[in-house]
Amino acid sequence: MRDPLNVVQDHLAAVHTGDPEAMAADYAVNAVLVRDVAYQGRDAIAGYFATVPERLGDGQVAFAEPRLEDGLVSVAWTLVGGPGDGASGTDRFEVTDGVIVRQTVTLVGGDF
Repeated sequence: MRDPLNVVQDHLAAVHTGDPEAMAADYAVNAVLVRDVAYQGRDAIAGYFATVPERLGDGQVAFAEPRLEDGLVSVAWTLVGGPGDGASGTDRFEVTDGVIVRQTVTLVGGDF
């Protein structure tokens, strides 16, 4: 079974592909993604991820090195370029049995 850091690193690599199914592949079937609203279930999460490439435009997400702290994997990120240039935040992932069961996004400033 993959450890939590490997699971999140795989997810971050998938984000750079722009493929919503790849981005959602590391989530449990009943996972929750909490952002401005909560997305319940892998299908809803994949639906959210399908909106990301258009919203990023020609921008990219720059991720800091993931850190394991208090049982959660924490990743700071910043958008570089595109319409959301400079937007940033921190994602916290709860990983159980090799899959993401909960992701909570804390935005700094506005959303992209």
